Amino acid sequence: MKKFLPYILIIFALSGAAIWFVKHQSKGTINEQEGDFAVKDSKAISKIILSDTENKKVELTNPGGVWMVNGKYPAREELVQQLFDAITRVTSLCPVPTAAHDNVIREMLGHHVHAEIFDAKNNLLKSYWIGGPSVDGQNTYMLLEVDGKPASRPHMTYVPGVKGYLTFRYNTDEENWRTRVLFNYKPEEIKSLSVEYPADPKNSFTIVNIAKDSFTLSPVDEKFRINDSYQQKFIQQYLAFYSSIYIEAFDNNYSLKDSVQKTTPFCTITVTEKDNSANKVKLFYMPISKRSKSQFDTKGNDMTYDIDHYHASIHDEKDFAIVQYYVFGKLLRSYKDFFFKPAK
Repeated sequence: MKKFLPYILIIFALSGAAIWFVKHQSKGTINEQEGDFAVKDSKAISKIILSDTENKKVELTNPGGVWMVNGKYPAREELVQQLFDAITRVTSLCPVPTAAHDNVIREMLGHHVHAEIFDAKNNLLKSYWIGGPSVDGQNTYMLLEVDGKPASRPHMTYVPGVKGYLTFRYNTDEENWRTRVLFNYKPEEIKSLSVEYPADPKNSFTIVNIAKDSFTLSPVDEKFRINDSYQQKFIQQYLAFYSSIYIEAFDNNYSLKDSVQKTTPFCTITVTEKDNSANKVKLFYMPISKRSKSQFDTKGNDMTYDIDHYHASIHDEKDFAIVQYYVFGKLLRSYKDFFFKPAK
């Protein structure tokens, strides 16, 4: 046993030295400040600026309690929540290993997003650069700004409990940040509503709010009036659908947008609010494409139009979008649908 004693002592000495080295390196050699990315107090955040190497920029501000994109559009709430989750919880796993440092810096110089986070007094809370994912795709390369200068080393970061890299949360595409909400009304907020089918006028109708929980129903063309009692409950159930209607995506770069908007829509929905402002949506059939789920009809013939999607002209024809039949189908009712249907 005595002959092994020197080796045992050496092992203990080396173990102690290793523990001391790790403990003191983390507090000394590796500056903890360079890995301190998170803004702990989410309520302190009043403005976020995201810019990238392609000269795209998004500024998120919160006037009146609603997050806005570049001061023009309401932001998508789910994306704001995802970004806040990253900003307030991002954690350094470790500095980038020395052997990989130069490659990571080179890649970040070529492509990165710069995040700047401010408080209500426009004081800079955090500033850092976001690169791409680590080799395993589970962490994200980030470089913190310390005292107005880039830190000496980038770090591999993550959000505890979340798998995958974080770069996509710092998106710089303005349209990606814009809210997809198109209709968000309570029935009592609607002054009037019309649904018009130019190719099928007998099914077009108008609903007008005349009192609390009381609405009138009329055909758009009087010659199609049905001389029977329509059901208030049917109208109220229908209006309730307008509480949560979303577009699937903006499609303002669609090459045939202008041509489509010059054609006659198959349906136009107009919601007029109490202040007389109108929210009009024009729906157009979408030609079949490679991304269409259904390519053939029940007889095996080629489909002409996508049965799951429509083109939509929205926001006073300033925006072009794609909408789903799954979402809009319940709005495409006919005049006769609001009348009593006796059981057979």
